[in-house]
Amino acid sequence: MSHKTPIRFLDGGLGTTLEAPPHNAKFPDETVLWSSHFLISSPETLSRVHIAFVDSGADVLLTATYQASLQGFAATKKHLGSNDGNGQGEETYSPQEAAMLMRKAVPLARQAFSTKATADRNVGGKVALSLGAYGATTRPSTEYSGDYKPESMRTTQGLYAWHGERLRVFKEDNAIWNDIDFLSFETLPVVQEIHAVRHVMATHNHVSHENPTVDEKRWWISCVFPNDDLTMPDGTTAEHAVHAMLSLSVDGEDERPWGIGINCTDIKKLNNLILQYEAAAENILGREAPSELWPWLVTYPDGAQGSVYNKETGEWETDPEMKAQGPQIPWHEELAEIITQTAERGRWKGILVGGCCKTTPDSIRHLRLRLASRESDAYFLETI
Repeated sequence: MSHKTPIRFLDGGLGTTLEAPPHNAKFPDETVLWSSHFLISSPETLSRVHIAFVDSGADVLLTATYQASLQGFAATKKHLGSNDGNGQGEETYSPQEAAMLMRKAVPLARQAFSTKATADRNVGGKVALSLGAYGATTRPSTEYSGDYKPESMRTTQGLYAWHGERLRVFKEDNAIWNDIDFLSFETLPVVQEIHAVRHVMATHNHVSHENPTVDEKRWWISCVFPNDDLTMPDGTTAEHAVHAMLSLSVDGEDERPWGIGINCTDIKKLNNLILQYEAAAENILGREAPSELWPWLVTYPDGAQGSVYNKETGEWETDPEMKAQGPQIPWHEELAEIITQTAERGRWKGILVGGCCKTTPDSIRHLRLRLASRESDAYFLETI
């Protein structure tokens, strides 16, 4: 096989890493911001976690903006971020204040590649702006159910307007926008949101005559597949999702993403989903299309391995059926095997792999070491 598939490494689960020792974070019930709340209360903690992931081998860091939105900050009382007792009351964050805090996430991630501890990994380190699904910013969160409200958010037009508004927060600041390497539209649960994102990127991802200093961005769309039949929350199959991500036949969707992916999904489902992605992409791109014309595969499954998040208690609980099955294969070993097989098939232009919920810096370290020890038709890029 002539094509050797390049592999790069994404970070792991930011929110669940913050919840675990030594950080032991508790996210206020009164806010929808979750890990993004640390942009207010403890940006230095976010920096420490970013640095830990870089030190463990992550080449790409996702910003702490997954749940961030203007609406989320507008619903967050300022006293929740106060360390000195000031700011008590009902005052919340204005759109201007929210935008400033959201933008702050970009240099926080960038700086993790340039500290003394991570200087040897500074070359090639990239920042991906984390743009969670609309449902990730609501309370209760609905990115795993797709039960979007109000009714306008069940339409491509409504989701287009919402995603466009959030993207403009970053694009309107040239310095911040130019410091972003990738845009990550992640954990999308409904097909309408895939179409909305593609319309947003067709509108916003270009160099304009009015502002020629603003860069175009590489971007990916990643979907979540929680259902036992390997479908998205709205029932969309992997084949249909790939068609929505890559087809050029839909009006207004003339720009394909740099990457397509699967995230926050049980690792036991991952191999079959990747095979379905490949079959669907081959149907769209053509059986003889070289890998250079394929997108990158972006995959970061969760590391729960039988644990289930209880939204009522805010705790991760072990699934009794999984517990009865005995010890699980370590997450990094299972994922390394899947990625090795995927790379050896040689279809994708490259693979960006990391972890989602319950994956830590140690998870990424072990994954990188495991893949590095294997003989396969894959190699690690120095840059991406």
